Amino acid sequence: MNKNLLKRIVLTSAIAVLGVSTSFAALVMERDQSVDTAPSVGMYRFEVPVELQETYNSAGVANLTASMEKEPNTLSMNVAHVKGNPAESYVVEIYKDLAAIEAHRKSDHYQAFVNEVGSKLTNRKMYDVQSVLLFEKKDALSIINDGKAVVTLTEFTVDRNEIDTVQRQYQLDMERALRDDAGYKAGYVLRERNAKNRWYVIQIYSDQDALTKHLNSPGYRFMMSQIQGSLQGVTTKVLDGDILVNHGGQSFVRP
Repeated sequence: MNKNLLKRIVLTSAIAVLGVSTSFAALVMERDQSVDTAPSVGMYRFEVPVELQETYNSAGVANLTASMEKEPNTLSMNVAHVKGNPAESYVVEIYKDLAAIEAHRKSDHYQAFVNEVGSKLTNRKMYDVQSVLLFEKKDALSIINDGKAVVTLTEFTVDRNEIDTVQRQYQLDMERALRDDAGYKAGYVLRERNAKNRWYVIQIYSDQDALTKHLNSPGYRFMMSQIQGSLQGVTTKVLDGDILVNHGGQSFVRP
């Protein structure tokens, strides 16, 4: 199948499920369709009504664990909610390529999730992002509602003249944390496709102690001393990890 056509099919499917506005859909379809060979990423935010939260979680567990069991090219699936606010949920999905997304969207477990809860989620947002850095522990991760896992989501704009420096510093810190800290499970840096200096950093920890250890580490403090003047509009949300699963071993650096 032609890659551009495949991309349109996948994006149309995602847009239909998320219920994004038709104006945004048109923008996505008309953008540059050049092929990106990096792993493909989906990032979403949902508001989950109180009465739907239990079903959303159970349907999500079934969908994401089946994805890990049956889809070798679905690399990582993560669901977390804002600490203290279970209604605000974030999803980050990483796939080998666009064909892997299409395979996931066609799966019975994904269709069951959509039918059970997909149309009932509110205040939906689809982030149009690309991979910058993707790092994971070698061993597969499977955290399912353990009540301890912590995810941080940091957003900022990078000075365009400092993008290479910021990317390199994040790479060095994540590689060190994966090597030295048992509780540091994964780090992902994403950028907006059409605003390449707008970045999102997602980091997964086994618990609050692991997060605190990383923030107080010499490597992290050095990184921040090197890049903080190059970042604008920095905000961080601390999330409770609900479903955090991957095959492990990702080590991608955008050239």
